[in-house]
Amino acid sequence: MRCFVALWPTAAARAALDVVALGLATQLPDARRMRSPNLHLTLAFIGDLDDARGAPIAAALESIAVEPFTWPLDRLGHFPRARVVWAGGPPESRLDALAQAVRERLDALHVPYDRKPFSAHVTLLRNAPDLREAPTLAPIEWPVGQPQLIVSTRDPAGAVTYRPWARPATH
Repeated sequence: MRCFVALWPTAAARAALDVVALGLATQLPDARRMRSPNLHLTLAFIGDLDDARGAPIAAALESIAVEPFTWPLDRLGHFPRARVVWAGGPPESRLDALAQAVRERLDALHVPYDRKPFSAHVTLLRNAPDLREAPTLAPIEWPVGQPQLIVSTRDPAGAVTYRPWARPATH
């Protein structure tokens, strides 16, 4: 299974981000909008992971003490090389520390992950041309919660869905 560790938005933050993504998609019709249920903030990308590794990783993530705080997403940007339009907010040391704690847990479990530096953002559009002028973004409040192991699946039609990892049912 393809996995990553992420923060999941509240329903209100997800809805607000989806409205922004929809507006951007009308301005950039060749871009591909992220489906609303898939909006997230990646803390560490793992990639392929054996099913048996999920339980210890999920448990390690649950052991991270998260002091609740709200991160305001108040800006839009573009990663030209990746062709991604994103929403983000001001630098937040607590968010950086949370990403570091996640990576330390993965290191302790010898789980390989993409080690590029953490960049706090929520992808809204893929395959997007450069934003000549990024529209302003009214602040969207993102209450930061517990990091989760997320599984990426593809349905027969090719649509990708992200869902939190769930322990296999026991009989």
